Amino acid sequence: MGRRRLAAPRPPARRQAVPQRALLVGGIGLIVLAALVVAISRQIAPSSQASGPGGAQAAPGTGAPSLSVTPPAMDLGAISQARGVVAVELAVANSGSAPLVISEMETTCGCTEASLVVDGRAGPWFGMRGHGPWPTGWSATLPPGAQVTLRVRYDPDAHGIYRGPVDRIVYIYSNDPRQPRYPVRLTGTQVP
Repeated sequence: MGRRRLAAPRPPARRQAVPQRALLVGGIGLIVLAALVVAISRQIAPSSQASGPGGAQAAPGTGAPSLSVTPPAMDLGAISQARGVVAVELAVANSGSAPLVISEMETTCGCTEASLVVDGRAGPWFGMRGHGPWPTGWSATLPPGAQVTLRVRYDPDAHGIYRGPVDRIVYIYSNDPRQPRYPVRLTGTQVP
């Protein structure tokens, strides 16, 4: 019987240290790759099903609705508390190629209310969410090219004796995929 030779143990393999610069470049590459995947997936399947709190959605397989307001912002100028409530009207239109469904509106302060007038009929008044009763079961559908009236009221007495700048927003929630929460800004200065 011959003697068996035992192999000498191999020294452990040396791990080469990966330079930190290579890790950084690899990490950036992964981030860029992830961003490209997200961008491509958005182009392949655009989000035409955007919806606001009221749940309005664009009809699948159709063009897109497009909400526009004229003017998009309004300066109320000097708002006299002595003269009381200030009311303004703005034009809301569907400049898209599919029906626009407006599900609700909301204001940024309890001093401001908004209502839509569609086909000569005034809808409910929407104010600041959580401040008073909230309209439910209401929506307005505007076919492409249709225009309605947005009525907005600002009550200068809502804050007692206040003097100074006023900056309020009326949000219109719709199925417009570009901007499902459309802001309409009203500014001014409250005076005696």
